Amino acid sequence: MKLFIAVLLFTITLATAAQQKDNRITIGSTDSVYSNILRETRRILVHVPAGDKNRHYPVLYILDGDQHFQSAVAITEQLSGLLPEMIVIGIANTDRERDMTPTHVQPDKLVNSNEAARSGGGENFIRFIQTELMPYVDSHYSTTTYRVISGHSLGGLAVLNVFFNHTDLFNAYIAIDPSIWWENRQWIERNQNRLSQIKLNNRSLFVAIANNLPPGMDTLSVFNDTTVNTVFPRSVLGFVQRLRNTDLPGLSWSSKFYPNEWHGVVELNAEYDALRYLFNWYRFDMRALRSNPDANADSLIDEHYKKVSAIIGYRMLPSEGNVNDLAYFYLGNKQFEKAYALFKRNTDNYPASANAFDSLGDYYVEVGDTKQAIAAFTRSLRLAETADTRRKLNTLLK
Repeated sequence: MKLFIAVLLFTITLATAAQQKDNRITIGSTDSVYSNILRETRRILVHVPAGDKNRHYPVLYILDGDQHFQSAVAITEQLSGLLPEMIVIGIANTDRERDMTPTHVQPDKLVNSNEAARSGGGENFIRFIQTELMPYVDSHYSTTTYRVISGHSLGGLAVLNVFFNHTDLFNAYIAIDPSIWWENRQWIERNQNRLSQIKLNNRSLFVAIANNLPPGMDTLSVFNDTTVNTVFPRSVLGFVQRLRNTDLPGLSWSSKFYPNEWHGVVELNAEYDALRYLFNWYRFDMRALRSNPDANADSLIDEHYKKVSAIIGYRMLPSEGNVNDLAYFYLGNKQFEKAYALFKRNTDNYPASANAFDSLGDYYVEVGDTKQAIAAFTRSLRLAETADTRRKLNTLLK
């Protein structure tokens, strides 16, 4: 009897643990890629948007993945609709000083002997990303050809190394407070001097600048100081100044100074602002149609997302929520033909969405088509049981 009770308690404990595990919210998974170039296994963190498994997504590659993967996923999910849904790949570190630095340097006031000895493996790291990691991601996940890379500090230096020397590898670049003081600023000087020679067609860049200024200095007076205390802000501000003063056809770029954020905490706000800027062409502004209700909304939305799809490299669909809101706007204005076109667009684009069919049912109720309303609500409930839809269906059936 005691043995039976012990086994029973053990079974209950296991079941409880399994239930607790199942109730956890997960935002991604762990994968790995063996690199022949780096001669090591590299761990990657992977987030794939939930939903239609047949859809393809742009990819956001995050350097220092262990530190910044979770916040990047949160931002892309929160801004869905303003941005396309994205696969996020966080690249975990094994030897940060080796991989993130473009040249080998000698020890100095900013780089100790251990860091200097390991420096200069940046080109091999880029080769790993280009010839091993990207092919793996593209073959195992539903990607499009549109890629973004983001890095902070030494990661920002690595991002700019790709931007300058492997420009075609990514469509957009996010350099957050990049450590371009590297090599006593000689590396950034060499590269920014040839900015006008780099083919930057259809490339985008966002540079974030934290407030690393010594007390009493501002973004102008810091250039008059030549000590090591100001080399960090002088380097980044000087690079942004060079961007402003150089004719760069084909490049869309922006920068932002964060007066209330220092180097260690700027990453979160900068990632948010960078993605908003880099994808400012993605969202269709529904407000323009609300202020001009006679415009052909369905046609204009279709035209906009054809252009978006051409940039992304895959057919991109307008946000279900945005289209739904606009459809209800037309329904409220008794513009039934326009409302129907948008409600129907959502059920065509999102056939697994219970909400899309519930909204179509609301349209049929409004125009007095009870038979079609019952069919739409029934279809919605087959996809997902909701109390509101069930109530509306029961009302019609009575």
